[in-house]
Amino acid sequence: MLGMGPAFAHDSVVSSNPSANSHVTKLPDTLELTFSGEPQDGFNTIALSRNGQVLTQGEPTSDGRVLSLPLGNDVSEEPGTYTVGYQITSSDGHATRGSFEFTLDSKDSSGSDAASETEAAKEGEISGDTTRGVPTWLLPVGGIVVIGAALIMAIARWRGLKDD
Repeated sequence: MLGMGPAFAHDSVVSSNPSANSHVTKLPDTLELTFSGEPQDGFNTIALSRNGQVLTQGEPTSDGRVLSLPLGNDVSEEPGTYTVGYQITSSDGHATRGSFEFTLDSKDSSGSDAASETEAAKEGEISGDTTRGVPTWLLPVGGIVVIGAALIMAIARWRGLKDD
């Protein structure tokens, strides 16, 4: 088999505050996303939406692998499902985007374990990462298929010319 170079994977979210699929009783002051690699500066965006309406968005501040976006006072805390969307320039130079959801529970439904849920949200991993784009395995597999087909056609043609 042909020698293959190292595989490069796009950076992905490994943890966040709030975490994916978590239930919180209060919105955090700042959205924080921790990535598997260190995103490059520039063209990075984080957005918070509810019911398809963007509540806030902007270019986050960067501290190594952590990107942060303050929510500000203009974001109202209404119970429901929120979506955190992001688009970054991965450490490998490619654009990467994704999103995850969390739920803001009403303050009336907060139980005695609300503090532990909030703490779990800070430390939880992203399980709802919906990064979109071409799967990383598709390009090498497609390349191998194309090269294999070209090789088969060349051999068949060579045998056809040899028989003449």
